[in-house]
Amino acid sequence: MKRLAGLPLALILLLMLTPDPAAAAEPFSVRCEGGVPVRPYFATFDVDTKTVVFETPPINVETNFGINAYSGEINSTNNGKFEFVVRIGPGRVDLIFDRNQKTMTWQGLEDPTFRPTLVHKCTDTPPRSILSFRVRDPILHPISVRCEHTGAVYFTMDAASKTALYERGREGRGFRGEVTDAGQDEVTLSMNFDVPRRVVWSRSRQTITVEGIEGDASRPRTVVQCQEVPPRTMMEFYRAPQR
Repeated sequence: MKRLAGLPLALILLLMLTPDPAAAAEPFSVRCEGGVPVRPYFATFDVDTKTVVFETPPINVETNFGINAYSGEINSTNNGKFEFVVRIGPGRVDLIFDRNQKTMTWQGLEDPTFRPTLVHKCTDTPPRSILSFRVRDPILHPISVRCEHTGAVYFTMDAASKTALYERGREGRGFRGEVTDAGQDEVTLSMNFDVPRRVVWSRSRQTITVEGIEGDASRPRTVVQCQEVPPRTMMEFYRAPQR
């Protein structure tokens, strides 16, 4: 405080109001709504890598059916506006997210008869968990662990929604599962591998244990060292869009 007392008032205000560049670059997600009937869709942005993962609206709002994830690239950022392109099949969709106005603009064609410009209202959300894909309720407190076992593998789990996901390194192959029990130290999963396997994450031992299958020597009990890492987000779909 003594150091600040010697600074001009204008400089002090500038230091207080200038945003932290590191914080501003944190990945973030938005939920937008549009169409008839109104349907939600999502976009997750990583400003540092200029990448986007775009989740399309569900075809059926009641069943949440029809959502897909596509990779995109941020072309420019200016005054809170993110211009980006999403490549869907052989075509592309150009969009602008205005973080100040909280709007998503779908750019139309010069002749609006065929595709008019659309503007949808949006709200900021925390970076969407990788578990949130095709899930109706948001996943708020997931945990992810990374294990070094024949290359990096990841387990992401959420006790509240009872959902889990296993990712196999760079292959991008994923297996869904469920949380069957969760305590302060251990979380037990039932993973849908080629055959169901019981998996236990131990926080105190920092291990993942994959229980063996009785009578099957090719699937023995396996214990690997792991560590908790920042929760995996939808940005992982950018690196593995086939998942």
